[in-house]
Amino acid sequence: MNKEDRYTTVDLYRVGINLTPMHYNYLREIANRFYNQSISDAIQYLLTKYLVFLYEIRITPYKRTETASYQPTTKQYKRYSIKINPILWSKLFDSRRFLGYSISAILRILLDWEMQSLGRDILPLIPLPQIESTDELSGNNQNQMIQSYVYIKSTDYETRSIFCIFSDQFY
Repeated sequence: MNKEDRYTTVDLYRVGINLTPMHYNYLREIANRFYNQSISDAIQYLLTKYLVFLYEIRITPYKRTETASYQPTTKQYKRYSIKINPILWSKLFDSRRFLGYSISAILRILLDWEMQSLGRDILPLIPLPQIESTDELSGNNQNQMIQSYVYIKSTDYETRSIFCIFSDQFY
């Protein structure tokens, strides 16, 4: 069995992320308090709540590349091993191309926003964008889960262009 087969057939997949101890401990706190110690479910909650805001802060149009290269450098970051649902990990993996941030940076941004929304005194890496929309798009509907998504990549060899389509059916 190769790595890809194992990845798609397990319930939880072990991955490495880079976070500050404060952010990792807060992620564990959310998982322990609300999700029966499931970090995967805690990440699912954060992504569901803040997905539309993540779309607003994407930097790929300005970088002009789809590589996820943004991760703030600091000596405070440590590598943590977490277990996560492979489907959710795939969503994060594909989202990083669209957003332009590394998966660890996406998780840190989500945790910053959650800590800030609960009144913790924290300076977020990226401020939560203001979106004028209905309650359905504001992230307040916590009971809905992320549905399926589509990521399509095609090329035009004559013009040397790459076209990427990322569509999330949740929004």
